[in-house]
Amino acid sequence: MRTDRSLAAAVQWMSIAVFAIVTPIACAPAPDEQGTAAVITMSSSSFADGVIPKKYTCDGEGSSPALSWTAPPPGTQSYALIMNDLDSPVGHLRRHLFVHWVMYALPADAHELPEGIPAQQPVTGGARQGKNDINNIGYAGPCPHGTSPHRYAFTLYALDSKPDMPDAPNGRDVLQAIHGHVIGRGQLLATFHR
Repeated sequence: MRTDRSLAAAVQWMSIAVFAIVTPIACAPAPDEQGTAAVITMSSSSFADGVIPKKYTCDGEGSSPALSWTAPPPGTQSYALIMNDLDSPVGHLRRHLFVHWVMYALPADAHELPEGIPAQQPVTGGARQGKNDINNIGYAGPCPHGTSPHRYAFTLYALDSKPDMPDAPNGRDVLQAIHGHVIGRGQLLATFHR
């Protein structure tokens, strides 16, 4: 009986150790996310001091914020944009960060998005929107549980192609489609708490 418990404890410990070793490797960013891509600087006239006003959340109008960015690297054919809540991992078997907004097929000559983009297809300059993690097309404003601050990342990818995407892809679909095509990357971080 004692041997069975010892064996079970050893197996459990080994499982935890393997998980702790393999998880960071499996979750490591692809090489094009590790610094080989050109840096794009992003900003927003909608935010003050890196804080998302209530207007852009589920407690307000829920409209998308204005975003702008610097010129992309040469060879940019299109952009993709994903907004994630860095403090809300979701999913059981395939954990990922909660996705609030997905845009793709943004034209290469675009340098900004206006405030209040409607949840429709297509949008500005032929760009398209994918599904967020509440399964709707378009922007889903921050709506965190509790009162702790959450960090939100607006990540812009400059691509050397115009990848084929399924209609209304989710964030994972977009990341899979752009893999190996990212030549520039920018990220704007902002916080919100209730």
